Amino acid sequence: MSGFATQRFFTSRQRQLIYEQAEGLCQRCDIPLGESWHADHRIPWAEGGPTTVDNGQALCEGCNLRKGQQMQYTDNFVPRPFQREVSTVVLERIRAEKDRTIVLASPGSGKTLAYQSLATRLIREGLIDYVAVFVPRVALAQQCEISWMHKSHSGALGGLCLLFDSTKRLGMIRHKISDPPLTHPNEPGSGFVATYSALVSSERLFVEWARKHEGRFLLIADEAQFCGAAGDKEDGGGTKAGGLVERVHSFARHTLLLTGTPYRADNQPLILADYEPNPSDPRRMTLVRDAEATYADGIAEGYLRRFEMHLTEARVTRRTLGDPSAPNGDSILEYNLSDDGSELVPVLRDEKTWQPLVDRVVRAVKDKQKFNRAYRGLISCMGQNEAKKVQRYLNERYSDLRVGLAISSDAGAPQELANFKHKPMDILVTVRMAFIGYDCPEITVVGILTHYRDGGHLMQLVGRGLRVWDKMPPREQSCVIVAPDDPKMQGFLSLLRDENEQGLKLLEEREGPEQEEGVEPVQESLSFVEAAVATTTRAAGNESDMDADELQLVEYIKAAVDSAETPLKLKDVVELAGIMLKAAPSVPEQRTEPDAPPTYEPPKTDREQIAEIKAQTAEAIKQHLYQRGVTPESAGYQEAMMQATKRVNDAAGYNAQQANTLEKANRRLRAVLSALK
Repeated sequence: MSGFATQRFFTSRQRQLIYEQAEGLCQRCDIPLGESWHADHRIPWAEGGPTTVDNGQALCEGCNLRKGQQMQYTDNFVPRPFQREVSTVVLERIRAEKDRTIVLASPGSGKTLAYQSLATRLIREGLIDYVAVFVPRVALAQQCEISWMHKSHSGALGGLCLLFDSTKRLGMIRHKISDPPLTHPNEPGSGFVATYSALVSSERLFVEWARKHEGRFLLIADEAQFCGAAGDKEDGGGTKAGGLVERVHSFARHTLLLTGTPYRADNQPLILADYEPNPSDPRRMTLVRDAEATYADGIAEGYLRRFEMHLTEARVTRRTLGDPSAPNGDSILEYNLSDDGSELVPVLRDEKTWQPLVDRVVRAVKDKQKFNRAYRGLISCMGQNEAKKVQRYLNERYSDLRVGLAISSDAGAPQELANFKHKPMDILVTVRMAFIGYDCPEITVVGILTHYRDGGHLMQLVGRGLRVWDKMPPREQSCVIVAPDDPKMQGFLSLLRDENEQGLKLLEEREGPEQEEGVEPVQESLSFVEAAVATTTRAAGNESDMDADELQLVEYIKAAVDSAETPLKLKDVVELAGIMLKAAPSVPEQRTEPDAPPTYEPPKTDREQIAEIKAQTAEAIKQHLYQRGVTPESAGYQEAMMQATKRVNDAAGYNAQQANTLEKANRRLRAVLSALK
């Protein structure tokens, strides 16, 4: 690209002059230009054509698209059917002058790359100049930037952008919080990614950017189930963000709304979405979506794993306090968790219930690691106290395990999440941090110690273990799910099996019993769960089941021959050979897989690299003063620090706050050498 002009896209002023020269008519077919007209290069930019008014022409959308279709790009990207569908549907809806596209996508479907490749296509066809992405979490924003395009300190380019012809593709998508500019004027074809909470806290910054670039950007509302509607009573950033997303949407060329569930977490409709009556359940409304990716699609196309769920039964003892004067006193009720899960919280807090589940997670992880040492497990707990207990139990009982803990009260949680992805680890204990947007395909075991039972939450959680890892043969991968055997978990198992996407994503209503009109309220007896003890475990997979006795026998065989196969896999192989479980089966030969890949330092976002360079600059100034005998304990240290910093700022031309790009931050670091000689 050495012969190419630096500026690729026409400025607003140039577009105005090109429009005036064309007298508002398409310079190919002479029809009046609409709002979506294109400023096009007569000599293509890829062939060295300059981005000047003289080399520009005004074309209607149809003429420019027909011209763009004649251009050939050498891409290595091979889209999944779902990703291709998203790109095609959005383009068709833009041409039909529709302002939004709704996509329902299960975890692991590749929706991030879907909208990044879509943005590349729209930029190539001159439909947009920028992309604005909003996500629910910082980790997801950082992942969006790094996974698409990142630069090392040496300037080497990395990321999924390399799958696309560099002649013309989506540029950097920088993670932004409240620091302008959101996009750089000299970088058309780029974008930004921000969280919904950043949108709320810096409303004016984002809305003004949208107004300035009206009609020339693609808006992405990712995991839109976290946004409430504009008219809702505010209960946090999520609901207010919904109204602001709708406001930014009013300025966008098109909006792509991506969601993992057809309803919000509070069971309310999604913003910008339409619903229609559900013919199978008149009490519910069905989300009208323009494209979707289901768990069944992932299984069929080989990017999602099959599962094996180990459901552990528990015996629950409930004590009801009676009247001290009554002859019978207290009453005790014993029942199975599989029959009644209404007291799931105290049941999961009893160590006689959760410890056996944790033990089963450990066994499953160790089995998986016989195939590949890099495999690991995830345990999701109800709260931070429960997570700390689980971590302590693992450290005390399994001293050989490398266990991580990521909870929101811990300032080091983000680093712990990064370490678990990129360093040798075995099990990560968390609450909800390794959840939406956490992509670690080495996770093949998921332990469910949380009481949340809505379909959307559970699908997002087990989705951490359903993504196929490209270091292993896809058809040989499976996810082991360890969970309590309560009725709602059984329902989730049924939904997974049926691969019913609509039912899979519906959130269960949590409505209390209605009080009958005219009936006086009665004070109920005080009762509580006195004890809960895990008893037996059964297994269930995509199609087959194994009762507790069979599972116990198979696990005995597994232990006797040190097999790493999951129980259902082992049973299937044995039965396929025509051997009954009660006989002495021959165990399938162990699979051998490649060693775990070497660990490496994960790439950093622009923001993280700039922060590191600023820290290096501050440290260099401190070292300069130290070499001259000026230490923090010296009299006049603060004055000396201010003077030295001022010389650096004068040499660079700006201060630390103004050094908001990698180029400026590096220039200020280099200024230390010249200013402090």
